[in-house]
Amino acid sequence: MDRYELKTAAFAALCGVKKDTLLHYDHIGLLKPKRVGENGYRYYAPRQLAAFDLIDALRRLDTPLAEIREYLTRRSPQALLDLLEEKKAAIRAQRQRLERMEALLDTAEKTTRAAETVRPGQVTLEALPAATLAVVKAPAFDVFREEPYLLHIRDLMAWAREHGTVFQAPGDIVTKESLEKDKFLEDYYFCPVPAGTTGWETRERPAGTYAVLVHRGSYRSETQAVKRLRDWVEENGYAIDGDLYEEDLVSYATSMDRSAYLLRLYVKIREK
Repeated sequence: MDRYELKTAAFAALCGVKKDTLLHYDHIGLLKPKRVGENGYRYYAPRQLAAFDLIDALRRLDTPLAEIREYLTRRSPQALLDLLEEKKAAIRAQRQRLERMEALLDTAEKTTRAAETVRPGQVTLEALPAATLAVVKAPAFDVFREEPYLLHIRDLMAWAREHGTVFQAPGDIVTKESLEKDKFLEDYYFCPVPAGTTGWETRERPAGTYAVLVHRGSYRSETQAVKRLRDWVEENGYAIDGDLYEEDLVSYATSMDRSAYLLRLYVKIREK
């Protein structure tokens, strides 16, 4: 095959790049032509396409040119195996990140579509499965400010996303004990994670029947919505049998109108 030679433009077309890319690679010693003719023309062998493909794959993995050049100066079967294993691990990590991003987008899409079908203000009963929730205690803010809140949940969100959550933002938990004491501010922030996840404080949301209220309004009006759901439970012959949970359906990420936010509130119940 080496008896065939290609000029720079032809070899660049074969590689799917511009001629300037090959000239640059030659200049920095990354991929030199098979020979340079007396007329100054560069000639490449077709088998050099394999070397270019490897360089191109490494570049697409954000490998610095200097690192690629270092490998090429000490190339050997073992060096290639070591490099390939390292880059395959990088591909696996990148694939996992992309899968998490896709799952996050899917969840955002499903949540937004669900928001278009709900009836705000109406209480319904739903059977929910058990779930494991990574939690962090809510701080005692005298006056709610967004910056301290974001700093407080930052570590929870980062950890939960590394362990399988697809939530866009954490939900709130008001414990059963707080509800019984007429305290309606959140006690915890939570993100669902796969069952059996360890390394962070978790709480179990038990399977069962839940009273669900979708509330339209700003976060400041959430307390009144919690009271309304609690009162509905009592008025309809049920008893609260667990914590109350809040999740966003339409929030800051979806709407500029705070009065149009949709909050999904639900609490486990039992018959008296």
